Amino acid sequence: MKTALVVTADDGVRTRLLRALADRSVFSAASDEEALKTLRLTDVDLIVKDAAPRGRDLSAFLARARQLSPSAVVICLLAGENGPQEDDELFDSADFVLRRPFSARDLATVLRQADDKQRLVVEVSALRATRSVDEPRADESVTPDVSSQALAQVVKEFAKALAAGFDLPRVLDLFLDAVSEMVRPSRCALLLADADGSAYRVRAHRGLAPHLVESASLSADGGLPLWLTTQGRLIKADEAQARPQDPLAREMGGELALLQATLAIPLLAHGELVAILTLGQRVTGLPYSHRETEILFNLASHLATAIRDIRLHHQLQYQKEYIERILAHMSNGVLTIDRAERVTLLNRRAEEILGLRAHDILGKDLRALPSPLGDLLYETLARGKSGHRVEVQLALGKLPLEVSTYPVMGDEPAPLGAVIVFEDLSAVKALAAEKRQAEQFQLLTRVVARIADEIKNPLVSINTFMELLDERYEDADFRQHFSMVVGRDVRRLVQVFEKLAALVSEGQYNFEVVDLRELVEECLTGVGAVSGAGATNGARLFQVQDEASGKRVSVSFYHENGASQVKADPVQLKKAIAYLVWYLMRKTQSDEAKLSVSIDRKANEDTVLLILASRTAEVCAEELQRIFDPMKVVQESLFDVGPCVSQRIIEAQGGKLEARQGRGETTFVATLPVVS
Repeated sequence: MKTALVVTADDGVRTRLLRALADRSVFSAASDEEALKTLRLTDVDLIVKDAAPRGRDLSAFLARARQLSPSAVVICLLAGENGPQEDDELFDSADFVLRRPFSARDLATVLRQADDKQRLVVEVSALRATRSVDEPRADESVTPDVSSQALAQVVKEFAKALAAGFDLPRVLDLFLDAVSEMVRPSRCALLLADADGSAYRVRAHRGLAPHLVESASLSADGGLPLWLTTQGRLIKADEAQARPQDPLAREMGGELALLQATLAIPLLAHGELVAILTLGQRVTGLPYSHRETEILFNLASHLATAIRDIRLHHQLQYQKEYIERILAHMSNGVLTIDRAERVTLLNRRAEEILGLRAHDILGKDLRALPSPLGDLLYETLARGKSGHRVEVQLALGKLPLEVSTYPVMGDEPAPLGAVIVFEDLSAVKALAAEKRQAEQFQLLTRVVARIADEIKNPLVSINTFMELLDERYEDADFRQHFSMVVGRDVRRLVQVFEKLAALVSEGQYNFEVVDLRELVEECLTGVGAVSGAGATNGARLFQVQDEASGKRVSVSFYHENGASQVKADPVQLKKAIAYLVWYLMRKTQSDEAKLSVSIDRKANEDTVLLILASRTAEVCAEELQRIFDPMKVVQESLFDVGPCVSQRIIEAQGGKLEARQGRGETTFVATLPVVS
C-alpha cells in the first residue's frame, strides 16, 4: 500500500495520521468535495475518513469513493463508545472502524490490518487475472518513426537544456520541452532523488494535477526506483501489468498508475539512479516505438550526468559559502597560500589585524605579506612542518601576534599549500599589564598597611629612649641599655626595608665564583653565630643568641670536604640564606631552636644542594603552600616575607628554591648550578 487519502478538517487528527502514514504518498482533503476531486484524478489504496462529527451524506460519500476507487480500503474514524446508533451502519460501509480516543498503537494495528487486506485483495485479483496467449499485440509498425526534422528539433531543444548552465529547474523544464516536442505525451514528469536519497519526488512536470505533484513520493528501496536501479533499463506499464503474481511488478504498476504514466525511463549516471522520467499516453493514442524509446534513453543518460554535475556544483558552492561564512566570523585571522606561493585566502579578521584589503592581497606573492608571516608560511610550505602558538612580532608596527601554521597535505608527499592562523595579542598583553599593575598596587597597599603596623613598636621604643636620653645620659647602665634596645630595633627596621626593596625591585647582581661552604659560614657568622666546640672537617656546630626574641639557636653545619664552587652574587646569596635561617628561628615556639644546614653534591651532576631544615619550627601545611606568595604572606607579617625574597634572589642566580615538610621537619632546598 503506497498511496493514501486523508479526509478530515481536524488539524490535530490530520497531523497524527500523516505521522503514521509517513511511508506512503499521502493526499489530504479537508472536505468531501475536495476528496472526491482527488479520487477522480488519482488512484489511491487507502482512504481514511474522519466521521466525527458525522455528516448527513457520509454513506453517500463512501459509496462515491467506492465507485471512484473500487480497490481502496476504507477506514472510518468514529466518536467514542457512546456514539449514535447510526454509526453501526458504517461497519457495513467501511472496511475498518476506529473509535476515538485512539492511541498510536491502535492506529498502527488498524493500518496493518488494512495493509493485509489490500495485499490479499491484490493477490486474489492477480490469481484470477488471465492473459490470453492469442491476444493480439500492438502493431508497432503503424507507429511512425521519428522524422529527421523532428530529431533535429529535439537535438536543438536538448542543447538548450545543456546550455542552461547550473540552473537545475531551467534545465529540467527545457528537457521536458524537448521530450514533448519529440513524442507529444499527454503527461510527463521528472522525479529527482531527495538530498538524503531516500525518496524520489516530482521536480518538473507537464499535465499533472498540483495535489499529485505535492504529495507523490516513491521510496528508493522499493517499487519503480528499485527496479530501475537494478535492471538499468526502461519499463512500460504493460510489462508490469503482465506479471500480476510478482509483488514488485504490482507495486510498479501502482506507482505508474499514480503518476498517470505508461513508460518510465531511468536517468543513470555512474551506476546511480539520479532521476526518473515518466511519460503518459501520447496525445494521438499510438504507442511509443523502439526508436523513440532508445533516443529518449540516450538523452536521459546525458541529462543524468548533467544533473549529477549540477548538484555537485551546488554542493561545492554551498560548502564554499559555508566555509567562507565560518572564516568571516572567526575571531582569528586566517591566511592561506598555494603551491605557487600565492595568497589564496584572507578572511575578514585577518584584514582587520593586518590593516590590509583582500582584493589587494589575493593572488599576490607571499612577499606582499607583512614580515615575518611570509617567512613562516614559506617555511611551512617548504618543510611541511607545523608551528603551534608561536608568539611573533610584526616588523611594521611591532604588533604582537600568536601564530600557528599548518601544511595542507594531499595525495602527494609535497604540501599543496600552507595555512597560518593568528590572533592579535595587543589586548591580551594590555590586560596582563593592567592586571600586573593592579596586583602591584594591591601589594603596595598591603605593604604600606603592614609597615605601619610593624614599625610602630620599634619606633615607640626608639622615641621613648630618645626622650629620656638628655635626662639620663650620664647613667652608664641607661646608655648601655639604650644602645642595645635601639640598635636592635633599628636593625629590625633595616631588615624589613631590605626585604621589601628586594621584593619589589630586581636589583643588580655582581656575579663571581665563590665557595658555597665558605659563604654559608660567613652568613652564619653574620647573623651572630659563634662556632662551638667539637668542629670537624665535615661538620661544625654554631650557637646563635637571637637578640629580638632571646632564643638560643643551635645550628649544625654539614658539608663535604673540598670546595663547592658556584657562580653567584655573594652579598645577595648570603642575604637569601640569612632570611631562611631567621624564618625558621621565628617559627620555633620554644626558647631553644635547632637548625641544620648541609651542602650536598651528587657525582656526575652539575648542581649542588643547600638544605636548611628544622625540627623545632612549627609551620602548618597551609602556610607552607603559600610561603612563596608575597600577596598572601604580607597580609600576616612582613617578617615572614623572607622566603619570598630568598626565592627571588636564588632564581635570579640560576637556581631554584623549594619548601618541603615531612616527618615533623620543615626543610628549604636550594638548588644552585656549580662551576667546573
